[in-house]
Amino acid sequence: MRLGKIGKVLDWLGRAKVVFDIVAAVASLKLVKKLLTYVPQISHDWATVIAWGVAALVLFFLVFRFQERMPAQPHVQSPQVAPAATVPTLSTVVPGFPGPNFDAKEFFRTAYYSPLTAEVEKNIRIVAEQNQKNDREGFMAKLVGVGLVGFFHEIAWAYIYKSQLLMLTEMNRRSGWLPAKDAKAYYDSAAIEYPTVYSRYSFDQWLGFLKAQGLILQHPSDMLEITIKGKDFLKYLTHWGHDLNQRKG
Repeated sequence: MRLGKIGKVLDWLGRAKVVFDIVAAVASLKLVKKLLTYVPQISHDWATVIAWGVAALVLFFLVFRFQERMPAQPHVQSPQVAPAATVPTLSTVVPGFPGPNFDAKEFFRTAYYSPLTAEVEKNIRIVAEQNQKNDREGFMAKLVGVGLVGFFHEIAWAYIYKSQLLMLTEMNRRSGWLPAKDAKAYYDSAAIEYPTVYSRYSFDQWLGFLKAQGLILQHPSDMLEITIKGKDFLKYLTHWGHDLNQRKG
């Protein structure tokens, strides 16, 4: 019985550590976003690379968020323990990117540990105890879910162009569908207004950003479709009062 309790504690601490890192990542994103407001121009290509680099790291947290802890020897089962429930299939925020197998041991072995980590861990434990002490794991899951979705939407908001937002809004108005030729009208209009930027930024790249962020799908017929994440992104912008006129391009 004592070993079982210790195992549960270690499992909870492992999950909590991931939450701590995600909270720190979200805070870092806010800081970087604020710093970028002081930069008059930033290469769209470089911005996309940066965004995907950060998103790739956070995807590891997403997988760990859903992954269940499995026994070391699944064929050995205590008669006092009920059979484990079926492990749910890993999901992904970005369509087309299946959830990888997350090696927590390797991740923590190679992770960067900031001197601030201990302070963050202590504060999160206190917050969990104060807010939901009878279900701290549920509190952590909620914190990861809310924080991670916000993280992905903030990444998209930080680098999306106004023309892309206008197209996405029009697509949503048309019940989620838009021919690629109609989408190109938004690209062409922006290219006239910002010739320097768009002279080295093709229509395929313009669409590629939206697809890479998981906001739209492009069918073989060249019909574009807004995704669930795309619709949710628009709701997120409304929730926080983000105005598309704050964007350029």
